[in-house]
Amino acid sequence: MDDGPITPALVLWTAKRVITAHREQPSEHRATGGCGQCRDDGCDMLTWARGVVREHRRDIG
Repeated sequence: MDDGPITPALVLWTAKRVITAHREQPSEHRATGGCGQCRDDGCDMLTWARGVVREHRRDIG
């Protein structure tokens, strides 16, 4: 399956979506809110997303 090229805009959008998911309230289905990757020792997806957004801000700033 080919969804097309991975563009910088797509990476940034994905990172922002990951951050937004972490702000969602926990529910009966997911105790960690909108993230299914969180563990007791942190979340690699959130770490990645924050890094992407920081890099983007540094590039445009």
